[in-house]
Amino acid sequence: MAQSLHKTKRRIASINSTKKITKAMELVSTVKLKKFRRLMENNEQYSNEIAALIQALFARLNDEEIIYTKEQKAEKDLYVVLHSNFGLCAGYNNNLFNFVKENVNKESSVLFLVGTKSQHIYHEEGYKTNEDLLHVADQVSTSEIMKLGRTLTNHFVNGHYRSIHLIYTHYVNSLKFVPCDLVLFPLVNDQQAPDFRYPPIFDTDVKTLIDVLVPVYINAILFQKVVESIVSEQTARRTAMENATDNADELIDQLTIEYNKARQAAITQEINEIVSGQL
Repeated sequence: MAQSLHKTKRRIASINSTKKITKAMELVSTVKLKKFRRLMENNEQYSNEIAALIQALFARLNDEEIIYTKEQKAEKDLYVVLHSNFGLCAGYNNNLFNFVKENVNKESSVLFLVGTKSQHIYHEEGYKTNEDLLHVADQVSTSEIMKLGRTLTNHFVNGHYRSIHLIYTHYVNSLKFVPCDLVLFPLVNDQQAPDFRYPPIFDTDVKTLIDVLVPVYINAILFQKVVESIVSEQTARRTAMENATDNADELIDQLTIEYNKARQAAITQEINEIVSGQL
């Protein structure tokens, strides 16, 4: 009986220690979530304005004159997949992997993995991956984003890939975030200028402006989607840690009841033994 009591007490202490960790991770994720959600919302308007400006320029040229809107004659497509660097975020990485498995043809595609999680799974499944692995930290380095944008633009312009896609996690709300496939190249030319309240006046020729603004647009989109993926990751991690903390509380309550019952039984047994001895 004493051994059972000691074992239950040690288990309660162990769960309490784990609970402190999950609670701390929940608080950290909450702080990061607020930070990146604010960054995502602030950057969204900028990305939309750049996209509208690009379409205004495209509307002034024929589709044949714009290299960025033509599908290249290469044999493979490039998919940039935004995973996380850390685990303990519920099904965040697994959902991305399942999405890639269902929507990406491994025979005609190359993966460029961002983040360290799940890369070994792609290798085991036979996907061809780019050897350059990009680590996007919590700071979201603009230099790394610009480097990635420059690399992707050069790959497409030089005809290395037929098209370039970005697979990221779209943040819907605090309970829902889904993997999405965004086509970066070729760019879409809807042949219709946006309805500006005050139409822009371009001082330079259109082709030169397009060459300058397309990399800016790609960098803005990459930054926006990387931040959105981090928001989704932190939301998933906060929810997972909150559930883990709640489960720890429930388990501690159950074990405490078991401990008290066992302790009461042990005391009752000792009293009975004393009484029986006196008789």
